[in-house]
Amino acid sequence: MEKQSPKSLWYRMCRWLKPDWIFVVLLTGSVVLLILSGQKTDVAPLVAAPLFPKLALLIGATVIFSAIATLGARLDRKHLDDYMFQMVANGAVIGIITTLFVNMIWEAGSGNLPPISKDDLIAVMIGSWSLGYFFYRWRGINP
Repeated sequence: MEKQSPKSLWYRMCRWLKPDWIFVVLLTGSVVLLILSGQKTDVAPLVAAPLFPKLALLIGATVIFSAIATLGARLDRKHLDDYMFQMVANGAVIGIITTLFVNMIWEAGSGNLPPISKDDLIAVMIGSWSLGYFFYRWRGINP
């Protein structure tokens, strides 16, 4: 009889750390963030910043964080199966599109709607990414 080798601690921990649990935590956190951000106001006075430094910072941050996200996605793709990676990526697309539409509606109705804060938008993005992931998890990526 061959003796089976015990599974490593890392392997056993990774079995429990699944995207399902991570997205449940993210969805719960986004609801908490919406509740907490609704209790405070962060209306900042409008101060026009010089255009060049602001553009340089935004462009630089966009390029740098896009490169980091691309490297991170490559690492995820190596360690996740293709189906799981597609669910996470498609959920992220749903999150971005939903956040853009919510922001667009809020801007269009800015006279009639209460102001939306940056925390509200972050909560919408995290929550919609989690919901997008679960929609794909429930119905599959190729219905």
